[in-house]
Amino acid sequence: MPHLRLRPVAGALALALAATGIAVALPLLPASATRVDATCANTADDAKTMQAAIDSSKDGDEVVFKGPCLINATITLLDRRTYRGDAKAGTVIKQADGANLPAMLASESWVTDAEYSSDTVRIERLTLDGNRDNNTGTVGLMLRSWNARVYDVDIYGAPSDGIRISNPSKNGTLLRNTMVNSVISDVDIEGAGGSGLKVVDPGNSVTDWTFQRSWIGFSGASAIESDNAAGWTFSDLHLYGTPKHAIDAHRCFGTSIQNNYIEDFGGEGAANQTYYGVRCDLQGEANTTISNNRIHRFLPPPDVLAGYGKARKLGMAPPVRARTLTGALPPHTDFVYLALDEVNYGTGHASVTGNTILGQGTRRETGMLFEKGQGDGMSIASTGNLVDNVGNPRVTGSGVRLTRGY
Repeated sequence: MPHLRLRPVAGALALALAATGIAVALPLLPASATRVDATCANTADDAKTMQAAIDSSKDGDEVVFKGPCLINATITLLDRRTYRGDAKAGTVIKQADGANLPAMLASESWVTDAEYSSDTVRIERLTLDGNRDNNTGTVGLMLRSWNARVYDVDIYGAPSDGIRISNPSKNGTLLRNTMVNSVISDVDIEGAGGSGLKVVDPGNSVTDWTFQRSWIGFSGASAIESDNAAGWTFSDLHLYGTPKHAIDAHRCFGTSIQNNYIEDFGGEGAANQTYYGVRCDLQGEANTTISNNRIHRFLPPPDVLAGYGKARKLGMAPPVRARTLTGALPPHTDFVYLALDEVNYGTGHASVTGNTILGQGTRRETGMLFEKGQGDGMSIASTGNLVDNVGNPRVTGSGVRLTRGY
């Protein structure tokens, strides 16, 4: 379980306690944090070099990866350390051909199958290249840590999910504690074979995270797929090139989904499927807010990912994405731009305000969908939303109390 870090007792307080005859055990001050460099040679030995640097570090240290790095083993991130590159362009960590790793970088507790989460890792200023064309099944960044911070990181071509936040460990061990109070910000996840960000939580451990100011494009599945969105904030995200759902969030409880730009969703257009721009199912007892999102279903040309990959190799900015409204929709396929379509228990409560939705004018599109499902009821305040050119602007099921608020 997380180690409790005791602050040193101030000298005056220690003397006062000693004067009363109370025995005082002062904790030892930790040694000063240091910088530990891991200088790669872009060879098969790089994973050993990186792991040796990490293993030689201590709590509070900063481990700096100096790339380019070529890895053929999962890099285990020990707790209570900062991991960074010199810059995203300078520290590119690439998976070697045929390595087929379960993850490129992973929290210690995930690797060791611990029953308690890792803690206090910070990852920043580097690029992960999953080398999707020559590997299968690899997650770019596997997190199983509370109090985690991920900033200014690019993840390109992960064969599986770009970032996965996982309650189960490598062998499926479930957590006995929580994995909370973490932030992912200013990241760019492109071309993942699975989802851009995926939360796997069969229990109730992965709550109260913030995912903000980031980009997810050209994923193989959904942009964001979350088993547990309780206490989460998803804000200021740009999601595009999405075959399935843009934001598919389950167990919303005190959840905030705000100010996101969704260019498209449901691009695969499989028959007899329903695709969602923003979707939440609600828990009872807490409020959820969905506000100021811009939801479209533009579709880019089919070869846009290849063009993006070529630009990355040349060190150029991505090409312009030509956005078009499609013609005929695939047969027997439905598109819902914003849905609160289930209450898991009790009465669900949510505010849906200031969202803008632009459709293609067909009856197989629904702007907003509110249904309570198996729950006792649903209370929704819906106001100030713009829904244009959608065959079904709003569908409200029985047992839903719909108001404009106060």
